[in-house]
Amino acid sequence: MNRQRILVPVDGSAFALGAVDVAVELVRGLSAELLLCHVIDSGRAARLSFGDPALLDGCYDALRADGERYLADAVARVEAADGKATTILAYGDPSQEIQTIAAQKNATMIVMGTHGRTGLLHLLMGSVAEGVMRAASVPVVVVPPKREAAEERTVA
Repeated sequence: MNRQRILVPVDGSAFALGAVDVAVELVRGLSAELLLCHVIDSGRAARLSFGDPALLDGCYDALRADGERYLADAVARVEAADGKATTILAYGDPSQEIQTIAAQKNATMIVMGTHGRTGLLHLLMGSVAEGVMRAASVPVVVVPPKREAAEERTVA
């Protein structure tokens, strides 16, 4: 049997870090390898530069620095749980690149957080998780946003 590899995309959000926590537990249970990735959204870089080629490199530099920080935060979280991970930084459309990375690295599962947007906000912003789920060739575990502790408490 091939070694299990779990891919976790991170975007700096608490939702993504929640997915990292779930993946760390899965890695332990499956004796799997953990891969953390961040995709620098090339469309976002173009929007931030207002289409000005002179500004585009600076936008990419800023987004790359953010991505490196997101990956470092995720690695610190994994290491705090006595785990280890490999990091991948990529460029392109996040949904497509996550699928490409999964294929290139022979991932056997993708674990990702979701912002849980619905309605008009979901329509306007789209969903990377949804895009990955629709086209992935491996199982995708989507970790929903955590409810506030106050909502989870029961009244005695």
